[in-house]
Amino acid sequence: MAEIEKMIWISIILIIIISVKDKLKLALPILLVLAGLILSLTRLIPSIEMSPEMIFYVVLPPILFDAAWNTSIPDFKKELPKISTLAVGLVFLTTTIIALIVHSIIPEFSWPMAFVLGAVVSPPDAVAATSITKNLPLPRKLTTILEGESLLNDASALIAYKCAVIAIVNGAFSFWNAGFQFIIVSMGGLAAGSVIGFVFLKLHKYFNGNSSAETFAVVLLPFATYSLAEHLGCSGVLAVVILGMFLSWNSFSLFSAGSRIQMGHFWDVIIFVLNGLIFLILGMQLPKIISDIPSSAIPVLVLYGFFIGIILVFIRLFVLAVFPIFSRTQPEKEKNFLTRHKKEYIILSWSGMRGVVSLAAALALPFQDDKGFIIEQRSTVLFITFVVIIFTLFIQGLTLPKLIKLIKPAAEEEQNEKELNKLLLEQSVLFLKDLKADHKMTQSIINTMTQKLEKEKLIQQHGAQPYTYKTYWKKGYYELELKLADHQRKELVRSYHKGDFSLEMIRKKEWELDFWTTTIDQEIEALNSHISVTKE
Repeated sequence: MAEIEKMIWISIILIIIISVKDKLKLALPILLVLAGLILSLTRLIPSIEMSPEMIFYVVLPPILFDAAWNTSIPDFKKELPKISTLAVGLVFLTTTIIALIVHSIIPEFSWPMAFVLGAVVSPPDAVAATSITKNLPLPRKLTTILEGESLLNDASALIAYKCAVIAIVNGAFSFWNAGFQFIIVSMGGLAAGSVIGFVFLKLHKYFNGNSSAETFAVVLLPFATYSLAEHLGCSGVLAVVILGMFLSWNSFSLFSAGSRIQMGHFWDVIIFVLNGLIFLILGMQLPKIISDIPSSAIPVLVLYGFFIGIILVFIRLFVLAVFPIFSRTQPEKEKNFLTRHKKEYIILSWSGMRGVVSLAAALALPFQDDKGFIIEQRSTVLFITFVVIIFTLFIQGLTLPKLIKLIKPAAEEEQNEKELNKLLLEQSVLFLKDLKADHKMTQSIINTMTQKLEKEKLIQQHGAQPYTYKTYWKKGYYELELKLADHQRKELVRSYHKGDFSLEMIRKKEWELDFWTTTIDQEIEALNSHISVTKE
């Protein structure tokens, strides 16, 4: 079966799985990996080979860019000490501890090979963490730490991995050279991403506000940035991350509203497809991974993988419990045993799922060293990595959502939204009061709008509940707008079928109706959430 035919069938399976996801009540990454394992064992569809190049150069750049784009820079800076500790300190500590344990318990495992395995399994996966915790009531601080860690830890883990691979291939290793290389590669990646972002900022004016050209350019940038940084010997991961943050910071003034809407929808589709396919294909790798391993050795290696998975959990628990930076800085007023700090600690400690980057790094391990000798432990590293990924995804991934719902960490989003609405209302009123009217009609419009905003301010200041007659009136009004839009759409179709207007004109009006109904749907969703919160 040709590769393109495999991708078509796998994509169809992906759509079917997503359509039944809500009924099965499982996180999508776990469901997809499980489906991939079943497909690989039943051999209904021949497996697609997951090459390291596909992960590093095709899958990783857009996922990292999208995560960086949606990261709050002020929150990231505020939590940077904790993020750095997890993304750099914890990764190197995990690599070292796993290497020590692996060298001790697995026969004939050399020190360089032990460090390779440690570096491969050390970074939690960006996609798994964000996919599993998505739409869960996490405080903003926790979300920032988890997303920030997943953005940076791949870089430190891959640098440690490359140093260990060099030791295997060349037979020589130096801690001083490794430390120096880490600094050079990291700084180079940050510089490459910053320069490319700055150049794009200067060249952007030549797009002349063309939304399609802007979207296409932004889609290409992560791939080009990662490839260029890697060819220069820098960290492609850090280059893409800093590029995403740089463009996100400037996006409010850089892109038009139309471009931002178009990019948002386009990126949603890209990330949705990549996340789905990569986990499904990951589960289908089992036959290839066990092909070079004797069947008698598989049970022992599975036990090794489970043991390493448990060690990874304990290392993370230990670091978060012992490092002073994660201890609370202010006395807590809560009298309950599970204080807010303890809840955050539990969630952070249990959010260490491994994923596709670990498997890609294991797959990228060379078959031979410089002298032409076969690296015998390669298949062992690959299989243990796969077991660790499955262990963390299923054990931590299945229990993390239930754990979050059980301990109910305090989420401040609703209060923050009220404060933001209040700020925008106050500034809008001040703007209208300072506005100079050049006509009586203009002044009348300003006065009417000012009175409307002042009324909204009074409602917020007196703490009026959203669960009121006014809320239901607004909901009814929006629902009537939806019916009106639906009626206009039917009339639009009837006119098109009669041939009264050109298709171009029909499509333009259809886009306007779609945009209108999308906005109304969002307003109704917000009102429904307010009503449900008030009822609770």
